[in-house]
Amino acid sequence: MAEKQSYSLMERGYGIFRKIRFLASKGSLFTLKSPRKVLTANYPRHTYAFIFINSTVLFLLAYLLIAIITRLAIGFSALAFDIHTILFYYNIEFLIESDKWTTDAVQVVFSTGPLVALFIGILLFLLYEKVLEETGILRLLILWMVLHSLVFFLGEMLMGAIFNKGFGYVIIYLFFMDTGKMLISIFAMIIMVVLGLVLTPIFLSSGNIYFNFLDKGNRTKFIVNQFIFPFLVGNFLIFCIKIPEITLYEISTNATMLLILLPVVLKGIKSKDLFFDEEPRVIRFSFVLAIITLLFAILYRIFFGMGIRI
Repeated sequence: MAEKQSYSLMERGYGIFRKIRFLASKGSLFTLKSPRKVLTANYPRHTYAFIFINSTVLFLLAYLLIAIITRLAIGFSALAFDIHTILFYYNIEFLIESDKWTTDAVQVVFSTGPLVALFIGILLFLLYEKVLEETGILRLLILWMVLHSLVFFLGEMLMGAIFNKGFGYVIIYLFFMDTGKMLISIFAMIIMVVLGLVLTPIFLSSGNIYFNFLDKGNRTKFIVNQFIFPFLVGNFLIFCIKIPEITLYEISTNATMLLILLPVVLKGIKSKDLFFDEEPRVIRFSFVLAIITLLFAILYRIFFGMGIRI
């Protein structure tokens, strides 16, 4: 009987020893809280408001930069055919009679903007991958510029085929019939959705700007405030900048970014937890970036409102 009791005590003691060894190996033997609770304890209540405002500012700045570059590219490409242009914030006026356009001129001039946007998007994406682990907020500017570049290419292709404007002129001069235009639109839509699904980890990686990790406690709020709300408010600000000259074509083209963002939301919310590092973060509103973007938007409206002649 004594032997059985002794054996039972030894068995319990070994079990306790195994538990202590396991807790020690996990680093949680002497902690009162889990590491994640410790990391999140210092986040202020206005964290997500700052994330939303900063992202909206960078969304607008990224749009203005890509819009200016593509408009200048179109203007200079037209010069190759001895066509002078006046660049406005809402339109590009080609100083040529409509019957003087040649097939080559139409195909080159109206494809230059989207192709330049695609080229910029690829370069910026490669740059973003190089700084993937950096925590500076300017990383988000690069990511928004990549998204706007995709919209200026795939969105133009999608809506151009529907509205017969912009890149749609290239499609018309390539002698595509209605069926061909529909297939091009469907192709552009599918590519944008696939890109959203494939690039979801890249979008989530921007969480390390503000957080040490993303899990079910902060992942959904982060995605919504980092991407969805800035997209909605950013497009409203673009509308305000371009009113009263903004067109349904441009509104529709800008809205195609949702084809990329919605898959990011749906896939990102259910993605696995991400841990970045343990360096402390200071989440604040970037007042400097807000002022730069405001001044840039004002100058964009003034100079492109008067028209830049090339």
